[in-house]
Amino acid sequence: MTQISGRRSGGRALPRVVTTAIAAALVAGTAGTALADGPAAPAAGKLGPKATAAKTTVADPSGAAPFLVLNAVDDKGDYYSYQPNGKGGLTSRKAGKNTVGSRNAWKQMRLATQRHDRFGEGDGHYYVQKNHEAWYADKDFTQRVGTGWSMYDTVFSPGNLGGSAYGDVLGRDKSGVLWVYQADIIGKLSARKKVGGGWGQFTQIAGRGDLTGDGKTDIVARDKSGVLWLYKGTGDLNKPFAGRTKVGGGWNKFNLLVGTGDVDGDGRSDLLARDKSGVLWLHKGTGKQAAPFKPAVKVGTGFGQYRLMF
Repeated sequence: MTQISGRRSGGRALPRVVTTAIAAALVAGTAGTALADGPAAPAAGKLGPKATAAKTTVADPSGAAPFLVLNAVDDKGDYYSYQPNGKGGLTSRKAGKNTVGSRNAWKQMRLATQRHDRFGEGDGHYYVQKNHEAWYADKDFTQRVGTGWSMYDTVFSPGNLGGSAYGDVLGRDKSGVLWVYQADIIGKLSARKKVGGGWGQFTQIAGRGDLTGDGKTDIVARDKSGVLWLYKGTGDLNKPFAGRTKVGGGWNKFNLLVGTGDVDGDGRSDLLARDKSGVLWLHKGTGKQAAPFKPAVKVGTGFGQYRLMF
């Protein structure tokens, strides 16, 4: 456990103890044949990759912004985690206990995302393997939640999009259609709902929690010309996003956008961005729809070594 002291400037207490459980025993599953728009039946025998969730204990459950670690996996399959220091930076990375099995299993992960609950706690991970099975894992158990996910090039959990207490999952298919899966307490996913088409114009889609100050989950998307757009959440799973708002241009200097929630400890959700030289930047959230982020602040270097960051 790493001790973190201090308080949020917005009056919300900063967690004093952040507990990060490192993924240690992942086992790759086998390919399935079920359709992607419905939950798959559990696999027979061993239930695929087992991992523990990167979890943050939040002192005040009333806060809207999650406060999560940043997970990273390199090309060798080694797993690391970075904890927010509550001041806009990250602590030194902590390596997972990699066995041969866990390293090989991380190599099989094509996509990965954290999810968080209504208390802002990271309570598990979703993974899409190279065999296109989707799995959910927390510190207690692992289950397969879908198969046939080869159609998705983007999968992430921004938070509660439609009334559940747990983070839902968004997936963009290769034709540019965005889909939403509602999650339950143990990570199972409902049948998918279509959000809409036209999302193939975006090269990055990200977000974690509320970006506009209304308590609803929002996301951002960068188009091919480098303009970032904000999609304001509605709280309605049948139509989870309202019309888009332009944030600004110049975002093509980044090759990755990732949301882990509140990094600087002010109670607002932020956005992390990695540039092409491997420098990580923090865009502090303002809670305002018209200008959701402050100018970028440098977090650190050397992040270009990672294949996955979530």
